[in-house]
Amino acid sequence: MNSRAKQFGLAAVLALLAVNPAFADETTGITDDSISIGVMGPFSGNASSYSKAEIGLMAYYQMINDEGGIHGRKLVAIQEDTACDPAKAIAAAKKLIHQDKVFMLQGNSCSGAAVAIKPEVVDAGLPWIVAHAVSDTISTPPSANIFHGVPTGEANGNAMAAFVLSRPDTRNVAIIEHSNDWAHSYSNPARAYLKQQGIEPVLELVMERGQTDATAQVLKLKQAKPDFIIGALYEAETAIFLRDMKKYGLDTPVMGTAGTDLENTLKRVGDLDTVKNYFVVHPYVDNLDGPRMKKWADMIHKYYPDEELTNFSYIAIGSGVALVEALKSIGPDLDRAKLIAALDAIKDLDTGILSSPITWSADERRGVQGSAVAGFVDGKPTVLEAWQTPYQ
Repeated sequence: MNSRAKQFGLAAVLALLAVNPAFADETTGITDDSISIGVMGPFSGNASSYSKAEIGLMAYYQMINDEGGIHGRKLVAIQEDTACDPAKAIAAAKKLIHQDKVFMLQGNSCSGAAVAIKPEVVDAGLPWIVAHAVSDTISTPPSANIFHGVPTGEANGNAMAAFVLSRPDTRNVAIIEHSNDWAHSYSNPARAYLKQQGIEPVLELVMERGQTDATAQVLKLKQAKPDFIIGALYEAETAIFLRDMKKYGLDTPVMGTAGTDLENTLKRVGDLDTVKNYFVVHPYVDNLDGPRMKKWADMIHKYYPDEELTNFSYIAIGSGVALVEALKSIGPDLDRAKLIAALDAIKDLDTGILSSPITWSADERRGVQGSAVAGFVDGKPTVLEAWQTPYQ
């Protein structure tokens, strides 16, 4: 080929890329035998317990790989630590997208971190399945390449409020929460649900992250005498709040979020009496030690033998099941656009682990619309549909 022909050929390629800049990126991160997936989580810092979600997800990848992968390709996780910090999350996302050149992203605990990276991910256009963070603002309004694979704040907030009102004669409801987007993603939908039922919160309080004493809040609640308390607090602050409730004799049921784990909260406070009236949204088909969860517990321990299992360990797996379903449906000729289309086609998918199915569409990227609730009944963690009503 002469020099002029070479120049013409190069110009044609550049012109094509200018018309469709995504063309060159559609198969980024794919080889004949691998699919690289960026998995971001808080692997360090005071929210590192949430990274168990990413551990569970990566164990699922390894199980799929041991079964032969998907159309001859193995799922290769490339981890990046966000420490639940927005600035670190942005740096992690940029590294995975531009340096590691992953095919897609999955994981992401901590809503603040996930919201922070959204512009970067939208701009890059690669598929992103949010597998733990719950803020609705991550996936609404819908973006073509972003999919929520867990109950969002609105689904959880509705479930929380519905459970609170299922307790007979509940009329006075108080709310205590952090002042961040994560907490509001639970409390605002719960407020809206209560308002639809003609109930305004009798008291609304703030307890900030890192606060080590809840005396002032507990004393105000004791004076207000609510029938139920909705608490949108991270796990560490929840433990402090529950301890101070017991200290000051406030024996009121508390409805918590997916940001806390029932058994782990018990370990933090140290005694069952402190958490006997504590409930959390529970997105699974069974108790953590129930027969329908055993498969998943065994899977995690096969690949991470020393991993201590909590509620967080399982939350991302359902979205992994949906990813594998989509990848299998595409066949070996894979690219990003085809994956996005295949995820869009997921309808009423029973993942075998989440208590509600996954359904995605172009207009609704929040794939899981419901959740069960868990609490201690006769000293044992129990999945509930409503007050004193076991989940079926």
